[in-house]
Amino acid sequence: MKKKKLITAAIASFVLVSSFTAGAYAATKFKLIVDGKTTSADIQEIKGAPYVALKDVGNLLGATVKYDSKTKTATITSKGSATTAPSTNDTGQSSRTKPAAIGSTQSFTVDSALKKYTGQVSITQIIRGDEAWKMISEANSLNSPAKDGYEYILAKANVKIISNKKSTDAAVDVWNGDFKLVSSSGTDYDYLMSIVLPEPNIDAKVYAGSSKEGWVAFQVKKDDPSPVISFARKYDGSGGVWFKTN
Repeated sequence: MKKKKLITAAIASFVLVSSFTAGAYAATKFKLIVDGKTTSADIQEIKGAPYVALKDVGNLLGATVKYDSKTKTATITSKGSATTAPSTNDTGQSSRTKPAAIGSTQSFTVDSALKKYTGQVSITQIIRGDEAWKMISEANSLNSPAKDGYEYILAKANVKIISNKKSTDAAVDVWNGDFKLVSSSGTDYDYLMSIVLPEPNIDAKVYAGSSKEGWVAFQVKKDDPSPVISFARKYDGSGGVWFKTN
């Protein structure tokens, strides 16, 4: 009987130690290294393979991760299709052949018979392709898909009016049509007449000292890698400020 009790106690001790070891293993934080950066993440090992939340990986890679619980759809937008850049105060003159980088701030002057004002403009984000169409279709169900061979580009712009020489009490009309998309080879793309822009859109009346940030939209050929965006250029296509799209 005494020997039986000793065997029972030994088995119980083994089960206790095994349980403690398994618990400690499950609670262990794995090391995750992304592009040379080490971080801790909630990684689980299932059947010998590591699993980590999409949101954690997206944050580390600079990608945007969205999940629609209704449709059970996860959308990951990488740097290649959605480009966001930190703002920099680069007020140097840009041109079609030397466009400014995304995130830079460009000074501009509009001087015509009807409009005379100065300001600053920046393009802070570019979204292209499927993610752009998803945002446009969600903005209004009547928006049409891009025509064959084309895809949408969305650009988030910020326009600040510094002075209005016409009148300090007059507002400047800022709208989607102030922005033009020009192909890599140097041809204007058509202006989108009938489209409801995602919110916030750029259309607004802006007084001196104020600014407006919002989306502008274009259709671009799928095989056009590097179109450029112009703002406040002259009727003949010269002047204005120019931005890269990637």
